[in-house]
Amino acid sequence: MEGNEPSKVPNSVKNIVSYSAFVLVIVYLVGLINLEYKAIGLEHPFLTITDNYVLILDVIFWAIVGLFSVELFISYLKVRNSKEFLRKYWLEIIMLVLMPIFVGFKLLKITLKIVKQIKIGKTVFKIIHKIKK
Repeated sequence: MEGNEPSKVPNSVKNIVSYSAFVLVIVYLVGLINLEYKAIGLEHPFLTITDNYVLILDVIFWAIVGLFSVELFISYLKVRNSKEFLRKYWLEIIMLVLMPIFVGFKLLKITLKIVKQIKIGKTVFKIIHKIKK
């Protein structure tokens, strides 16, 4: 390949990557609904939630990010022009950049739970300390 000559990446490769990402997104959404069952009004999750379950969801999420990255890279190889690539795929680029940020919100939620438990523990300790006086 020379210069800005478009790559001859077969469409079947991009299709396989796209369909794989789509299937993983569906699996991730079902897993996320199960994980956040209270937020949608369910009393119990439809699958048992374990530490491994949460870990598997995280792995699926990062696999989705990886597949989207590969898909964008294949798209760039086909275009080989930065301006045209940005003009055509700007939404996908923004989505790919924002996806890991939303995972940070999940970490923030866990951190807030820990801080809340620490505050409750501190309050209980103060009450016990005052009772002893």
